[in-house]
Amino acid sequence: MQFLSNPHGCEGWAGEMAQRIRTFDWSATDLGPLDRWSTSLACTVQMVLASPMPMVVLWGQAGYMIYNDSYSVFAGGRHPYLLGKPVELGWPEVAEFNRHVVDTCLAGGTLSFNNKALTLLRNGKPEDVWMDLYYSPVAGDSHQPMGVLAIVVETTAHMNSERLRQELTHNLEQRVANEVQARSAAEDQLRQSQKLEAIGGLTGGVAHDFNNLLQVIAGNLHLLARHEPHNEQVQRRVTAAIAAVDRGAKLSSQLLAFARRQPLSPAVYNPQRIYAGLGELLQRALGETIHIDVQLPQDSWCIHVDRNQLENALLNLAINARDAMNGEGVIRITGENIILNPDDCAGKSIKPGEYVCLAVTDTGVGMPPAVLKRAFEPFFTTKREGQGTGLGLSMVFGFVRQSGGHVQMLSEQGKGSVVQMYFPHSLEPETLDAYTEQTLHGGGQETILVVEDNEGVRLTVVELLQQSGYTVLTAEDGDRAMQALQGGLLPDLIFTDVVMPGRVKSTDLAEWAREQQPPVAVLFTSGHTRDILSTNHLLSPDIHLLSKPYSPEALTHRVRSVLIARQGCP
Repeated sequence: MQFLSNPHGCEGWAGEMAQRIRTFDWSATDLGPLDRWSTSLACTVQMVLASPMPMVVLWGQAGYMIYNDSYSVFAGGRHPYLLGKPVELGWPEVAEFNRHVVDTCLAGGTLSFNNKALTLLRNGKPEDVWMDLYYSPVAGDSHQPMGVLAIVVETTAHMNSERLRQELTHNLEQRVANEVQARSAAEDQLRQSQKLEAIGGLTGGVAHDFNNLLQVIAGNLHLLARHEPHNEQVQRRVTAAIAAVDRGAKLSSQLLAFARRQPLSPAVYNPQRIYAGLGELLQRALGETIHIDVQLPQDSWCIHVDRNQLENALLNLAINARDAMNGEGVIRITGENIILNPDDCAGKSIKPGEYVCLAVTDTGVGMPPAVLKRAFEPFFTTKREGQGTGLGLSMVFGFVRQSGGHVQMLSEQGKGSVVQMYFPHSLEPETLDAYTEQTLHGGGQETILVVEDNEGVRLTVVELLQQSGYTVLTAEDGDRAMQALQGGLLPDLIFTDVVMPGRVKSTDLAEWAREQQPPVAVLFTSGHTRDILSTNHLLSPDIHLLSKPYSPEALTHRVRSVLIARQGCP
């Protein structure tokens, strides 16, 4: 149009948005090049650019967006992406609302909303907003409606202040009732927190000594088995005794998990990769009469979790599901990228934001409400004596909560159950496994300093390591170990208990090791770390921990892996 090429046309448009509109490649849209715009569209855009109000033109059936400087401020991080985009693509979370607006106005109608409540994504998170909205049709050169003129005024601040004023002016009776209800809820949460703390304190106090005892028993059993390799009676009894030790260790571990006091080594993983390493184990554990249906999104977000503990949680949930279906049927393991808004998080232990929801679903007998309410309580079980400890779901609960997530269970009698685990979306790059299993077999010739105050544990560890070819030196506590180190002893690895008597702590030994050139490798071991190595029992990647009780294979595997990590080669 001549209108657009003279000084009274687009060259006269002023402001940042005017410049963006002039330089935008409109030929890629249904509107065509700028110099071919209709007079009505050019005039409408000129009016919008001159207005101090936030205004946007939605042109054509697709609602291509052309807006002014004030609207760009409202658009926030979506500007300048919105320019020239169909409105349903620009604001996908309210696409249905905007489609209704465009269809209504192109049919000649108008719309207006006062303090309209909408949920928009801002900075990647859902946010409740309120707006005054006015929509009018814009006629084209043919006098038929060709677009929509929208005035958008955000009233969120006003609505928030108005709502606050109405909290403040609520009648006294209602305020008292709310206060009583809130206090009751707070007392319930406090009782639950105190129960967790009591179990955690009890478990933590017992776990260290209990796991030391199990380690002494397990270590001597393994040594006995090695000394009598051809005695079938000894081997049979040792195998039964070691199985009992493993069950005791599992009970201790599950209690620590429920109390959120287990040491975790979290890293960033894609759920697809976690299941790929777990699928075969699940099928073996569940049996051939169970079909596992896995539905994980190809574009799954990553999560920051302890991979071993997540695998244990999925295994526990799958076994529970199998038992609920009497060993036959389909178990579904699903994953979903979801965004939780404030309403979704009400009454939960998590904040609004992006999460990955991993769920295990069965078609079993389901649970009545009274049983469902107690499902995550430790030692609560509906199974017959000897069939279960009642700690499987408790362990899942504690692990997910300790990982910063939330777990919930839905169930209906006769229709089955679903357990949903919500883990925060991690934006960090995925962790890659540094070493393969093949590099970690066998022993070595290095010198290892074993620092352990429990004599029974110390003696068995020394013999196990010596049998693997290592030169082993010992110290009864941190004080004696530091004396030897400062006296010139330079081992290849320090294998130290975490909790020991004396002035010199295990962390002091690790600090000494880091200061050497080259640094000396350190492998911690403990029945319970009591948060000496971590905050909230979350271990950093540079801390290596072998939890008691451990097998000879686990010991030699971890010693070898830590030495390899220090050397940077096998």
